[in-house]
Parts: sequence; C-alpha cells; structure tokens
Amino acid sequence: MLTKFKMIVAAGITGIAAATGAAPGTASAAELPVVWGMGPFIDSSLNAKAPYDPPGGNDWSCTPDPAHPLPVVLVHGLAGNGENSWQAVSPLLKNLGYCVFALTYGTYPGDSGLLEGVGGRIPIMNSAPELSRYVDRVLAATGAPKVKLLTWSEGTLVAAAYIQFMGGDELVDTQVSLAPIWKGTRVAQSLSDTARALGIYNQVYAAMNPPCAACVDMLTGSGFIQQLQESGVYSPKVRYYSVLTEADNQVVPYTNGLKDAPNATNVILQQVCPQDMTGHLFLTSDPVAATLAMQGLDPEAPLVVPCVPNSTPAGL
Repeated sequence: MLTKFKMIVAAGITGIAAATGAAPGTASAAELPVVWGMGPFIDSSLNAKAPYDPPGGNDWSCTPDPAHPLPVVLVHGLAGNGENSWQAVSPLLKNLGYCVFALTYGTYPGDSGLLEGVGGRIPIMNSAPELSRYVDRVLAATGAPKVKLLTWSEGTLVAAAYIQFMGGDELVDTQVSLAPIWKGTRVAQSLSDTARALGIYNQVYAAMNPPCAACVDMLTGSGFIQQLQESGVYSPKVRYYSVLTEADNQVVPYTNGLKDAPNATNVILQQVCPQDMTGHLFLTSDPVAATLAMQGLDPEAPLVVPCVPNSTPAGL
C-alpha cells in the first residue's frame, strides 16, 4: 500500500547544504564532501577508471560498527559503474557510519574504448551471479551476516534476480530501490511490439547480445520481466523500500515500479517534495531522493529530509 510519508521538511538546513555541497544532516569537517547535482556524475561518467571505486566506498578493511552492523552494497543501473553512479550517495553513506561497497557488473569481455566500464549490458540473469559473488566477498571481508542493497534502475532488477532466483533472500536484509522497474518499461514499446508482430523478437534479442541484451530484458513483456512477475517480485524474507519519481522518462510509466506488499514501502518523490521534479537519470545526485534512500536503509533512525527544487533539467 502506498505509504503517506510524513517527513520533517527543513528548507533552511537544505539551503545551507546546497550552498556548501555538504550532505543534509552532516557537519563534521572530517567527513567526506557530498556534492549534489549533475556535475560529479557527468564528470565521473566521462573519466571513471577501473576499479571504479566511489568516494568513501570499497574499503575492504572497513569493520561495521554496532550502529550500522550491516554493510551496504550499491547496485548501479544501465550503462553505469561503481564509481560514476554513486558520487554523492557513497560518501553520504560513509559519513553516516556505514561500510559501503559498489560493484561494477554487466560488462562484456573485451570491452574497450568508449565501452570500457559501461556496465549493466549483459543479460540480467548473467549479471545476478556477479552480484551474488560480490555480496559473498563483502560478507567475507566484513564478517557481517547479511547486507543491505541500495539499487538504482536496472540494478533493482539485478538485485531482484539475485534475491528471487539465486538464494539472495538468505543474505539480504533490505533492498532499497531508486526508480524500480518491476513491470518493465514501455519506453521502447512500439519497437518491441513491432518486432513481436513481425515474429522477429527473438532475433532482435540475439542481435542485442552484445551490445546490450539487458536493454531488451528491461522492456515490459520481456522473458525476464515475465519470470520476475511470476516469482512474485518480492521475497517475504526481505524488507523493501522504493523511491519513485513522477518525472521518470525511462521507467514508463513510473507506476511500473510500484509493488504493494506487507514488507514493502513505496515513496513517491513529489509527494514528499512537490517542487523536486528530478527524473530517472539523476536520482542518485538529488539530495531529497538520496536522503529518502538513507531513511529506507534505517527506518529506526529518523532523518531530516530536505525539500528543494531539483537542479537538473526537468525529467532527467
């Protein structure tokens, strides 16, 4: 059921945070800088280098503290990697006291040049084992019994595949999702419908592997989406928390990311902050969406959720 979220809106605090580049609710000079907006995301997308570690993330010597006993694993979306997708979220998590890790998944062997480090492109059911191995590595390094997942876009589906089909529900405590795609997206539905009508859908899928089989997997009605829907999408062993935006022009319609369940909370960004029209591409760069995600990771520790107009072009 769609939760009516009652949050403390503190425009004054937000104004200070936006002006200084600091994360809402943080003040220590020793903390990592958290810079919101398109700049860091775009710069990192152009210049990220292997091993694609985000600020404050992938510290394999990190030991979880009693206040944050479960590490957070960040799962990027289509064409992302562990570095460019989490320029604001990773240092924010580190400042809050989490051990934070970010994998890069879904690249094709031999990728080079412009495609180097452009993840999330192989079939989703091939990316899920990469997440499984990465979670095992995080648990071995930290000694934690489980992880929390913070997922974005295609990452919501990769995590769902891991949880539903690979036993991940035994090792995942919480999945927080930004712009989930449970029912797939209809963003390219006319092309998909045409391929089906012509009887060439399977040939189109084969032709897209490479360069981007996952692009087809994410479409409404794809074999993967049907499999996920038949599984029930959610595991009763995992807590779910999703942040959706009405301005999403990639998950079409955005309501395809809504899924009700007793163990799930759905939050629509504009119902918390009507003037924030951040779309799909910059949710991880938006202080409102990111702070809501932090709240989803730890509902017992209330946070001040800022409310400011987004700084990105409408719908992006």
